[in-house]
Amino acid sequence: MPDSSVSSVRLFSPENDVTSPLTRATPLIVMWPGFGMGARYYDPMGKELARRGFNVATGELRGQGTSTARASREKSWGYHHVASEDYPATVRAAKKAFNLPEAYPTVFLCHSMGGQIGALFMARDDANVLNVKGLMGVGAGTPYHGGFQGKQYWRLRIGSQLMKAVIKLKGYQPEGVLDFSGYGRQAKDHVLEWIRYSQTNHLRELAGEDCDYEAAKAQITKPVLLTRCINDEDCPIPSCNNLAMSLPKADVEVEQLSEPLGHNRWAREPEVIANRLERFIREKIR
Repeated sequence: MPDSSVSSVRLFSPENDVTSPLTRATPLIVMWPGFGMGARYYDPMGKELARRGFNVATGELRGQGTSTARASREKSWGYHHVASEDYPATVRAAKKAFNLPEAYPTVFLCHSMGGQIGALFMARDDANVLNVKGLMGVGAGTPYHGGFQGKQYWRLRIGSQLMKAVIKLKGYQPEGVLDFSGYGRQAKDHVLEWIRYSQTNHLRELAGEDCDYEAAKAQITKPVLLTRCINDEDCPIPSCNNLAMSLPKADVEVEQLSEPLGHNRWAREPEVIANRLERFIREKIR
């Protein structure tokens, strides 16, 4: 990665006897984890999609899973760094490993935070260069407190302020007893940007940014499907709608799935999401 850290990309290829009904239009699927999640967690989904005939790659968010980046008082990064550096580097590495051209059709399958960053990436020129044709999110919305109720609302309103106090004290979000969110060790800029996102529903003034991301997202025209499972307390439908509203020109759809697979379990029981992804590709990806 540009910051000299190293991150592995998990790869899944179809078996020789598998034929995909999508034939020559079958895109590369690149999966992106949620906050605090390592790529290995999504292996059952990768294997299921490969069984259906897809080449699949799973990246890491910086500082998570196999990523060697380690947040500290001296070392930080934010949304912009991951969207502009880690996402394109991962896609290029995956295409090289699969011996695919840079412009080979690609679709993102994004979980939670991975979808927030994925939307930023889709607003960048690299999305066109790498031919990322669309994005499906699972449990992917904004953390804006107005999209939540009950304990999740107060967790965002009060918990985010506790996180901010810890970061001022330590210079980063540590793991352990001071990890009030449960996301593990995280970079100062990334968490502070997430906290502002939870307060304003906008991602502005990002560390190192080279564009107005909110304005750029408003110009995305590609297909975006935002789904959540019916019992996902971490991403209610209003949260998905809040992300959708930042994409006014996109071919965007928000859908609640009736299966009670929570915020994470769908990745370990992949059939439902794999079916929905295939339909998204058949209907929307050109």
